[in-house]
Amino acid sequence: MTKSLDKGQFWDLFKNRAVVVADLPPGRGRDLAERVNQAEGRGDEFFDQDMHLVEVTGWPEEHLEPEEPVEAPDGARLAIWPTDPRDTRHIPPPDEDGILYATTAFSLMNSGNRTLRVPKRSWKVEFESRGGDDRLVGMSRLNLKAMYNDPSQMREALAWRLFDTVGIPSPRHTYGKLAINGRYRGLFSLIEQVDGRFLKDHFGKNDKGNLYKAYCGDLGCATLEHRVDGGGDDSGRQYRSPADSDDATYRLKTNEDDQATNAYEDLAALIRTINGVGLQWGDGRFDADEFRDTVERIMNAKAFLRWAGANLLLGGWDNYFATPANYYLYNSGHQGDEDGFVGSPYFTFIPWDYDNSFGIDYFDTKWQYTDIVDWPSNTMNYHRSNPPGRTSRIPLVQNLLHNRELLRYYLDHLEHLLDTRFNPESIMAEIGTDGGGRLWDRVSHAAYLESDTPHGQAFTGRQFSNDEVFRSGCVQNELRRGNATVEGIHHYVRMRYDSARSQLAALRATHPAGASGATFSGMMEALPARR
Repeated sequence: MTKSLDKGQFWDLFKNRAVVVADLPPGRGRDLAERVNQAEGRGDEFFDQDMHLVEVTGWPEEHLEPEEPVEAPDGARLAIWPTDPRDTRHIPPPDEDGILYATTAFSLMNSGNRTLRVPKRSWKVEFESRGGDDRLVGMSRLNLKAMYNDPSQMREALAWRLFDTVGIPSPRHTYGKLAINGRYRGLFSLIEQVDGRFLKDHFGKNDKGNLYKAYCGDLGCATLEHRVDGGGDDSGRQYRSPADSDDATYRLKTNEDDQATNAYEDLAALIRTINGVGLQWGDGRFDADEFRDTVERIMNAKAFLRWAGANLLLGGWDNYFATPANYYLYNSGHQGDEDGFVGSPYFTFIPWDYDNSFGIDYFDTKWQYTDIVDWPSNTMNYHRSNPPGRTSRIPLVQNLLHNRELLRYYLDHLEHLLDTRFNPESIMAEIGTDGGGRLWDRVSHAAYLESDTPHGQAFTGRQFSNDEVFRSGCVQNELRRGNATVEGIHHYVRMRYDSARSQLAALRATHPAGASGATFSGMMEALPARR
């Protein structure tokens, strides 16, 4: 009979390094650590858990609000173990299964844009490799989102669940309680980082390509508009910020130091293509077969359009919609030509950041009623500080939806989502307010532990009281806070569903249902071979 490790034995093993499975004696603790440390797969063992406890000990008090990465000093340790979402203790210790992962080789920093300096901050954990695969399920980072804008604590979970069904590469999600130096910091979303492990899981051998992240920076926001200087140059240098810039609009996250691949020429080629540069017929060029063919040679246009339909229904505006920023573009190259991604690029769109969705608004915009085809017309309020009449400039959406065949694919997929996943009944079944381990049951106890009273301020810094969490997440009431309007999720979905159905009905006279001939398996297409 094997003997499980007790807590003291675990801490002895984790004193100076991350989990090394070979050091663990047989038993349940070793079995759990071994499963979680598997390098293969997407970390199902980790993200399929309903909730984890993330505990940081020995962290210096002067670095509890770090805006740059702070490496763990001597004596600091991070440990993670599964915990029951219904446990009423702030910091439940490991159960008989023990600790999933622990390390002293990590750094912490606060993250976010709008919420970077709010009282309850989001965190980014970076795992520092000490040789071998000693990171958490191979991940270089783990994101702990504070869900500061979301009183329901469920919006990102619902968004990532939807994206997981439409056949696009998207981060995985679960929940965690965070404790630092023995103090409960609250409930957080744990979100997979888009990094090398992510690329390997989704693109296999084509995981060494160029990964770009989009921001609002020194070139403005990442609109994907065609840029050309006075001399006619529209090469990669038009999208590449100076080497010393800490505010780049398009930021290469891989191959940064490889001069053969980091010249942004692949990004420039994508932008020329989606803007129809070099094609004839003026504005009519976007409805030409030649435009559609050139776009589909350089990017997975159908996967992008599936994202677009899902994003439109979710009301996710802080991405390639209103902002536009907060998304990734990955150039994997073609199947069988893993090293030729610069000369023959093939891009896939990867979504990011969904706390502002399902009816959270700061601009008096009713995202649940927005036009399902003319996206820019919905963004005038967002840009009202600019010259009158300004709207978002998002050619990747606008130009693709000007093509009849691509528009029909988008509309058919939108209807598929309304029929299957995005409707009041389906969304409320995922939320659940009657127990059964669904989302509300997973978040409510840990959220309530952030305050000692129903109406008092949460000691974690969360801006919403327990009563507001209950009214938003369980009762589905609308809330207002300053210039923010937060619809009840069910109310938002019902209005978005009805509006989208009505608009689709009007469009069907020109674009009959099923006109694209597409079926939707929920799986992403295999990478095409190079032509």
